[in-house]
Amino acid sequence: MSIPTSKTIEITVSPEGAVSIKTTGFTGKSCKDATRELERALGVIRKETLLPEFHLQQTQQSRLSQSS
Repeated sequence: MSIPTSKTIEITVSPEGAVSIKTTGFTGKSCKDATRELERALGVIRKETLLPEFHLQQTQQSRLSQSS
């Protein structure tokens, strides 16, 4: 049995007005699903950095389909 991970969305606004959004506790594209409306409200995305957790779910799904 796995221990549930807390999901967090952290929004930071710099003194210059630049906004960054960081998610923790999400895997795969669920982080993008969780922040979609925030990103839409904030406007243009200038830079996106995907953390290793983004690729985690996709890798697990690939292993399952290769085993079948």
